[in-house]
Amino acid sequence: MGIMNVGEAVEEAIIKSRKLKEGIIRGRWQEIVEKLSKKSEPLWIKEGILYVLVEDSIYLHHMSMNKIKYLKKVQEILKKNYVQDIRFKVSKIQSCDYSAFIEQKTNDNKKIEFTSEIKDLSLEEKINILKKKSQEREKALKLKGYKKCNICGMMFLGEGSNCKPCSLKNIADKVLEDEDDNK
Repeated sequence: MGIMNVGEAVEEAIIKSRKLKEGIIRGRWQEIVEKLSKKSEPLWIKEGILYVLVEDSIYLHHMSMNKIKYLKKVQEILKKNYVQDIRFKVSKIQSCDYSAFIEQKTNDNKKIEFTSEIKDLSLEEKINILKKKSQEREKALKLKGYKKCNICGMMFLGEGSNCKPCSLKNIADKVLEDEDDNK
């Protein structure tokens, strides 16, 4: 394997990591479903299917009618057909706008300064800066009562030690294991 640029490395990581694909979809969910982002929550991808929780049956119907549009946006964002279908389920939503919890100290000029500051840094230095920013975000969320999921590491608000997607996935996996045992 030869030398790979950062873009190729990221593309390779996306191909290999289901969790990374899920994180990208969660991070861009508002862009995908627009106003319904507060009424829905992407859970996980399994066998090419994106599972999504929706607040109630009215929104579920609306989202089902627009499923093809959402699917095209997901495929455009991931740049491949990793997701071939979307399935919706009615459930309570725990969505959160993380940026609301992090102090907005920067204005547009500071963002430009930050971008130009890191432009000439090595990849390792850029990764360290991003790691520090991630730790600041995590600290801000913990102050608001969020916890880190023991399985995926995502910050969540709620009871238990695992986020809702991981808890539901564990339940689904146990049900499937029980069905396999009965065969």
